[in-house]
Amino acid sequence: MSKPKKAIFYAILAAIVVVALEIGASAFLYAVNKDRIAALPGPPSEPAILLALRTGLSWLLPGAFPDPATYRRMTRLPAGFFAEDAEQGYRANPGQYIFRYSGMRQGKVEHLDAVVTINPDGTRFTGNAPADAARRIVVLGDSYVFGDGVNDQQTFAFLLQTEFPGTVIHLHALAGYSWANALVTMQRIKDQIRPGDVVVLGYAQYYKERHVAAPARLRSIRDWMAATFPEVELEPKDRVIRARLDTSNRLALDTIPMHCKFDPAYCASPEPAPDYVDRVSSELLRAIAATTPEKILLLHMFGAKNDPVLQDLPGNVEIVAATPQDFTYVMQDNIMGLDDHGGPYWHYAMYSRLKPVIAARR
Repeated sequence: MSKPKKAIFYAILAAIVVVALEIGASAFLYAVNKDRIAALPGPPSEPAILLALRTGLSWLLPGAFPDPATYRRMTRLPAGFFAEDAEQGYRANPGQYIFRYSGMRQGKVEHLDAVVTINPDGTRFTGNAPADAARRIVVLGDSYVFGDGVNDQQTFAFLLQTEFPGTVIHLHALAGYSWANALVTMQRIKDQIRPGDVVVLGYAQYYKERHVAAPARLRSIRDWMAATFPEVELEPKDRVIRARLDTSNRLALDTIPMHCKFDPAYCASPEPAPDYVDRVSSELLRAIAATTPEKILLLHMFGAKNDPVLQDLPGNVEIVAATPQDFTYVMQDNIMGLDDHGGPYWHYAMYSRLKPVIAARR
């Protein structure tokens, strides 16, 4: 065999080996993290081989190769941030808090603090608004929309308040919330919404398993609590909201235990069919849209464009495309590598997409 042919042969062989190793590493990582995949905002930023090697070494030689993920902690100071809510499952207590994110960088444990202020009505502080505001913007969503990891003044809701000083922004969002929580909120405040007001409704593809409180969702909560809040004692009063279709195919809401510890059979039960989950999600959107004739801006943060839930939208719902693929630059930052939520650049990106759409509705 000539030298050029040998070179080509070995190059092809090396490529096959690398691909095989990547596939094997991907399978290993899937087995280790399968219950948390749906909660992740996007694909990993490193090759599967590197991630698998790091995971394996941290298991075999934890002293020499500590897993940075094991040092990642999130602490809310003071304690008592969450309170029970019969309809929502839980809500935020009013007050000022520090969200502390800890992690390891270059072998040293460090932390970052974010100031979080909860208003008396349970919304997050978004800046000073006029008492006689001509318009209100209601913002609904999960931890990304709430702004986990960033200070009050860095959320996209705060940026909107600054841009539209004659408007009052109400940030009704919280970690773990979804459209089921948004529906409860809209039913509570619908009489406060006036002509010309705007609703911003966050959405990501991972919301769907939250809508139906899928067993995989509860297992991911179990694993996340064990990794992030190992010192917290789980209580049976902790609950999450669930949307479902009753025997007449009508939308119904209830709450179920949040922790697998208190209903292990449910956590081990089969996952609902994707078609059913899409139907429940679509019914939730229709129910939210029915609470107001005003414009609802559906802020699409993560997920595919051909998501069935984003088809055949109610007449007063308009999609604002804001997934990472909708930007020409890298906008998916994180909390200094200490948390997976969007940081200041991500919030500015959301603001930049909402600003012109809201301005056009003045």
